[in-house]
Amino acid sequence: FDKTMVVVSPYMGSGAPRMVRRRAPRLRPAALLLPIFALLRGRPAAGDSNFGRPNVRSASSTCATVEFPWNGGPLDKVYVFAKRPDDLEFVQWGAPLPTRNLGTDQYTGVSSYRFLMRDLPAGENFQVRISDTPSLLSGDVSEASETSTLLTTSTAPAAPSDLQIHRTDLRLNKQQHDDSVCVDLHWSHPHPQLHQEPDDVYFRIRWNTMAEEAKQFCQDKVGEISRSCGTPLGSVTSRLPSAYTSICGLRPNRTVRFEVEAFTCDMASAASHFQAVTPTTAPNVVMTSVTSPPNQESFAGFRPLAVLSWVPEDNPLIEGHAVYLALRDLAAIRLLCWVPKGSGGHLEVPIARKNHTYSEDTLLLRDYWNKQQVHQEEELIVATRSAVVVGGVKQSYHIESPASSHRLGSWLVLTEAVKCLTSFEAKYPEYVTHPVVPAWTQEEALTMYD
Repeated sequence: FDKTMVVVSPYMGSGAPRMVRRRAPRLRPAALLLPIFALLRGRPAAGDSNFGRPNVRSASSTCATVEFPWNGGPLDKVYVFAKRPDDLEFVQWGAPLPTRNLGTDQYTGVSSYRFLMRDLPAGENFQVRISDTPSLLSGDVSEASETSTLLTTSTAPAAPSDLQIHRTDLRLNKQQHDDSVCVDLHWSHPHPQLHQEPDDVYFRIRWNTMAEEAKQFCQDKVGEISRSCGTPLGSVTSRLPSAYTSICGLRPNRTVRFEVEAFTCDMASAASHFQAVTPTTAPNVVMTSVTSPPNQESFAGFRPLAVLSWVPEDNPLIEGHAVYLALRDLAAIRLLCWVPKGSGGHLEVPIARKNHTYSEDTLLLRDYWNKQQVHQEEELIVATRSAVVVGGVKQSYHIESPASSHRLGSWLVLTEAVKCLTSFEAKYPEYVTHPVVPAWTQEEALTMYD
């Protein structure tokens, strides 16, 4: 950059032009880099990024879990860029991916995040960069991760096992205008939890009746940490973790084939199926309130009754009818009486009228603030209980039809006066409840439960 140039100057004292030697101006190297900095304007240096270096935690044949530190505010999604070692540039890998906060270090305040990449080419080496904008030339950009290798083949998950159908919660399985029914489908699998890992197992449920195409009921979304297909059962005693889902809209008394498919992020899958008969329709129950004695009879010794009547069905799978007592508009229900098949479709329930009995919160609070003794309205619920037969073998679990509900209004059931079979295993009738007897000593109180 240090060169000499010759300049001809006509303004010399002798009037003749002369040759003058002058140095060319020195060009600084920083001036040559200005156009390059102009191209990278707005792109932060690696040390200025709030992103830490990404780390590919685990990888399968087409998916990878990436974790990274983040020293900033809440981060819901990131833009991911990937390339192979021989590629010149990083390319954006699809739409922005949702992230999950793994926690924040209490000393440094740096949070750790995780996301799941999909549809990667099997068997390839790759690197990852992340950004909060859809471009690497703007926004906050991380440095490149170390090179990771994908597997060449995928592995199918274990197939779901122990498929069963059970009765649906009566508070949800109500009588429908089209007489459709609901069942709870149960299954077990060794991998019930989701961690945004490539080996997470997702579920897909289909069902169909005979000679009909299968209908998909639900499917988990890959990459999510919460399921949309199945609710875990944490209190069961099965060998493997279990889950269930309530399937509604089924036709009554139909043979239905249920299929539960387990699949991974690589779309490798394994399925199991189960065939059973759906429950019957809700029973046609008529409730009659007998609140006064017949004509020309005395009130002495008379007890008001709620009389439930129904026509027994001639179905070999029906085992009887369950009568439940529930509090109206509250999630409180209990078995009142079990009426086995062959006992007739008739049940008399003693009742008593109580003032200030409502199901609406406003009315209950109004009378309670007025120093009145209030009561929650009750209702009687009747459901048909049926056996489950699989492959000609009767199972130990049961299903129930939709419920037929009957409100009692201002009348309450006298459970201490109801005598019937109080459980499904009971052989002899007994009173539903017993009156509370005050005890003067602890020893006397304990003898009541011997």
